[in-house]
Order: sequence, then C-alpha cells, then structure tokens
Amino acid sequence: MTSAVDELGARLRPKDSDFFGHPRGLAYLVGVEGFAAFAYFGLQAWLTLYMTRQLLLPGHAEHIIGFDLYRRVLQGGGAPLTPVDIASQTFGVLTSFAYAFPLVGAFIADRWLGQRRTMILGLSVMVVAYLALITEQGFLIGIFLIIAGMGLMKCNLMVQIGQLYGPGDARRTSGFAFYLIAANTGSFTSPLIAGTLAEDVSFRAGLIALAVGMSLALVSYLMGRAHLPPDTIRRTGDGTAKPPPLSRPDLKIALVLVAALVPEVLYFAAYNQAFDIFPVWAADHVNRRIFGFEMPVTWFSTLDGLLTIAGAMAAIRLWDWQAARGRPMGDMARMAVGAVMGIIGFGILAVAAALSGAGQAPLIAGVGFFLFVDPAITWVDTVSMALVSRAAPAAINATMLGVYGLAVAGGYFVTGQLGRLYEHMTPTAFWALHTAVMAGCLAFLALAGPPIARALANRNAEAAR
Repeated sequence: MTSAVDELGARLRPKDSDFFGHPRGLAYLVGVEGFAAFAYFGLQAWLTLYMTRQLLLPGHAEHIIGFDLYRRVLQGGGAPLTPVDIASQTFGVLTSFAYAFPLVGAFIADRWLGQRRTMILGLSVMVVAYLALITEQGFLIGIFLIIAGMGLMKCNLMVQIGQLYGPGDARRTSGFAFYLIAANTGSFTSPLIAGTLAEDVSFRAGLIALAVGMSLALVSYLMGRAHLPPDTIRRTGDGTAKPPPLSRPDLKIALVLVAALVPEVLYFAAYNQAFDIFPVWAADHVNRRIFGFEMPVTWFSTLDGLLTIAGAMAAIRLWDWQAARGRPMGDMARMAVGAVMGIIGFGILAVAAALSGAGQAPLIAGVGFFLFVDPAITWVDTVSMALVSRAAPAAINATMLGVYGLAVAGGYFVTGQLGRLYEHMTPTAFWALHTAVMAGCLAFLALAGPPIARALANRNAEAAR
C-alpha cells in the first residue's frame, strides 16, 4: 500500500534529477530550510545567553511588552524566578511549542489553505517575528509569532519534500538527508555571523542578521513555486477537505509509530541542553582561550552544525555500504547507536565537570561532547523522520509528521524543565543526570525496539500482499 505522498509523487516529474540527482524543487525547499535554520537555530544558540546577559537585567526587562504577566505565568504562584530560570523556561516554551504547532499547520493546510499558501503565510509571519525581536519591547511578541510561523511552515515543508518522490523512490531518504544538511548549514553559519555580531558588536546586530536570514527563506520559497508540488485538496460540499478513509490497521500502525517516537523525545530532552544550559556553563566553566584569543561561546554551535553535517554524510555512506552488502541496519538498531553516542557525549561533560571542580574544564571537553552527540542526530532524528514519512498510513500521513513534531516538542519542553535544575545542582550532577536520560533512551530501545520493529515489518508484509 502506498501513501498519499507516494501517489502524488508518482504524478510529479519522475525523471526530474536536476539537483544532485534529485528534483529541482528540492533545491528551493532545502534553501528555505537553510535560511530558516540560520534564523531559528541562530536565535536558539544564544537565546539563554542574550536573556541572562542583557534582556532580563534592570533597565531592559521593564521595557518588554507583557513581561510582568509572562513572569507571573511562569512562576505559577511559586517563588520568584531568577533570570536563568526565566531564560531556561523561555527556551523550553519557544522550542517545544515551535515543534508542537506544526500539527496545527498540517490541519490548516489539509483542510483549507493547502501546503503552498500555508507555507507562504508561515514564512511571512516569521519575518515579522524577527523584525519584532530587534526591539526589546517586542521580544515576547516576536517569540510567540515565531511559534505561530513555525507551526504553519515546518510540517508542510517536510510534506512537500516527500511529495517530490514517487512510490518506492530510493531517493526519498537521501532527500531528507539533504534537508538535514541544509538545516545544519544554517545552524553552523549563524553563530559565526549572527553570534559573532551579537557578542562582539551588540545583540541587536545579531538579531538584525537573523531577520535577514528569515527574509531570504521567504524569497527562496517564492522563487521556487513553479518547481514545487501542487496542492491537492479534495473538497466536500461544505468546502472542507475530504480525508482518505482510515482503517483499523491504520490506527494500529499509528500507535506503533507513536511508540517508535519515544526515543526521539528522550534524546532531544538531553541533547538540546547544547543550546540551553551548555552556553551558560561553558561561558563560566570552560577555558576557551586559544593562543591568547578567547573563543566566543556561540562558536560551539558552529561546531555543532559542522559535526552534524559530517555525521550525516558518514552515516549515509555507511548505510549505503551496508545495503550494498545485503545487510542493512534496522531503524531501531540505528537509533540505539545514536543513544550510545549520546551517553558518551554527556558522560564527557560529567567527567570534565568532576575533574575541574571549581576551576575551568579544558576546551577539548566541550569539543568532545559535540563530537559524539552531533553525529548521533542522524541516527536518531533522521531515522525517526524517514520512518514516519515511509510508514504512516495514507489517511494520516501529514498528521503523523505533525506527531513527529510533537515528539521533538516534547523533548524541547523537558529540556527547559531540566534546565531549571542547573542552579540547584552541581555541574557534575547536572550533566550526569543527562547521561542517565540518554541511558533511558537506550534502555527503551532495548526493551521496546524489537516488538516495534516486528509490528512495522508485519504491516509492510500485509501491504505487499
């Protein structure tokens, strides 16, 4: 049984291979992702730093529109929050809701607007959001507009990438790998450009650079419309879309896919401290001097992007080699490899914090952390994304990609909550806790991975008959 995405892809330029053997439309879509990632992940890389070092200080915080109400909501009637508490929770709010709202964006596109108009609306909203961030007064307005814009854009971008390929097209997984590479190209260039401007010139200069990046994402999408999949909305008499039928086996496989996304939640819950608390810890507890030059903290995020790209390329070559030998690795086994790398990465931080005590950890500790957790992204996140795109039933294909977004959102939300513990634990205990979260991811895969794999294999066998 083929998915709705496959059926649409079959009608689209099956021999289109103008972009490194892929449809030309992929070039524009990965361009959108690259520029959008420049803006979004650039902000994510130094959001906590910006809030704790400037925005929440006296003389600044009182200018933020709606800040008093926002702070009271975060406190929930509890003890007053420190700037680190507020910044970490804001990081969690932004990153979790930005990945939760794509489910809403998928619904809007499927029922009313279609992917194209929803994408244009989402990108336009995000341009306005980054313009609002440039002013301290508009900070919270910008944060919530980013959430709305990401909700409209993210899932529909992934759906359109899937629609470029026909049934059984082996290029699909590589297409999503290009998507990952584009995202990380944006994420590693942003700290070099926007991050350096933020630290060496002013945070406002960095925010202006992010706004330019998001504007280029909108331009890229508008330029590529002629090469993108058309909207296919089947309407009923009342004007709403008519979804394809959903069977009981479809519901069962949907539940299996939800279970298969648990490792995604656990991995991202720990990994995203690389952008939340790690910059704060590294600013105070890592010796960043190289030949008399003090490396900006945001450069760690550049390293993050480079290592993720290198890890993705290495993983693809390894998987192709295994497939050529007739011994491909299963999805659950691939995720387990990623969990092991995550355990090693956070273990390095815990050991470095313990050995350095009240002093500063060596730069190699931070580099070693990224050296393991970044390549693991391909083994966990890309595998999860491709698994959902391939196995989700036709009736709920876009919705399940939205559920994938919810899994990422869940991880980000837990990241923000774990970040609140930083000031109440020693650095050693804090990083050891995250090592344990990664170990929990591996334990889940060891226990639940085999039955999940069997259920997916049985479903594929039934569909082939």
